[in-house]
Amino acid sequence: MTTAVARPGPVSTGRSLGRVAAALAVASAVVHVLQADASSLGSVAMLGMALACLPCAWHLWRSPTAAVWGMTAALDVAMLAVHAQLVAGASGHAHHGAPVWPALALVGSQLVVAGIASFRR
Repeated sequence: MTTAVARPGPVSTGRSLGRVAAALAVASAVVHVLQADASSLGSVAMLGMALACLPCAWHLWRSPTAAVWGMTAALDVAMLAVHAQLVAGASGHAHHGAPVWPALALVGSQLVVAGIASFRR
């Protein structure tokens, strides 16, 4: 009797990339929550952005389809555009002097993973 060894194929590779992207999305949500300040109305937007990361993370973890990757990439581009304005207007610091660069690195990394996943399909 022979045993078949499963080789990593497009499905397992896509799922692995999805899980990496999901972890990055959760990390992004955590960064948004950490930036929240109870005395600021802008914190409501921060918490909303954190909540927006979670459905993507769920879908990326469970079944990263082409539509999920497309939505992830679109949201990442939008976040980069918003954060680029923060960097330009605040000399690289967001709310309360917190650096924007780690957030940009998270979003940029997720966008790279989405691009790799799209090219692998």
